[in-house]
Amino acid sequence: MKDYAQVSKFFYSKPWMVQPEKFQEISAFLQWKMGGGTLDPAAFAHYKLQAEAIAARAKTVSASSSGAVAVLPLYGLIMHRGSIMQYYSGGTSIEQFTQDFRQAVSDPGVKAIVIDIDSPGGSVEGVDELAAEILAARKTKNVVAVSNCLCASAAYYLAASATEIVVSPSALTGSIGVYSAHEDTSKYLEGLGVKVSLISAGKYKTEGNSFEPLSDDARAAMQVLVDDYYGLFVKAVAKGRNVSQAAVMGGFGEGRVLTAQAAVKANLA
Repeated sequence: MKDYAQVSKFFYSKPWMVQPEKFQEISAFLQWKMGGGTLDPAAFAHYKLQAEAIAARAKTVSASSSGAVAVLPLYGLIMHRGSIMQYYSGGTSIEQFTQDFRQAVSDPGVKAIVIDIDSPGGSVEGVDELAAEILAARKTKNVVAVSNCLCASAAYYLAASATEIVVSPSALTGSIGVYSAHEDTSKYLEGLGVKVSLISAGKYKTEGNSFEPLSDDARAAMQVLVDDYYGLFVKAVAKGRNVSQAAVMGGFGEGRVLTAQAAVKANLA
């Protein structure tokens, strides 16, 4: 229970670049665990097999790389480093992917890099830095991002910096946006007869905590953080796709994922 409390705190304390459906799935799972829910063996096996399948697929794709073309898989939930959420849902570590990408860029035998993407997005940390490396690599290598069959949010952030983006016929692509959520557990704790007292130093140190309703000031601060990351997202897409930031904000799906033909029409790919 303590581990899930820490994960829940991490989950609700930061902005995300991930499809809302995935966010809601993780949120529901954490709330269920925090409420004392336990996974039966069958459910645990399902999550484990799901994560293992993603890892196996990534390994197979990497092994299919030829000498001249490096194929780098970008699957599942994107996180800066490994986490318990990746353990249950499978995913990609930005840190590890960056190492693999740098190796492919520096390899004189690799003439092109294909990023095979099937991801709902993920956390914001490390994404802009990796996008910048992908953009810089275009000067020396042809970098192709493939939406196969989901390239959403943080995944599209990275794809937008590639030389070109290709979508498979059944793919969903886009979801340009950032959001955060606040978990108010005050009523739940009150029902349990629990009252939490926060002892802190620093005016805003405990703002946005889950033990009380969200204040107007805390909401405004969260909005500023979301807006800042959205600004980075829009700027990166505009630079990578060679369009204006206004074109990204006024088009490119405006936060929605689009089917293949619609994505091409909207200049997402």
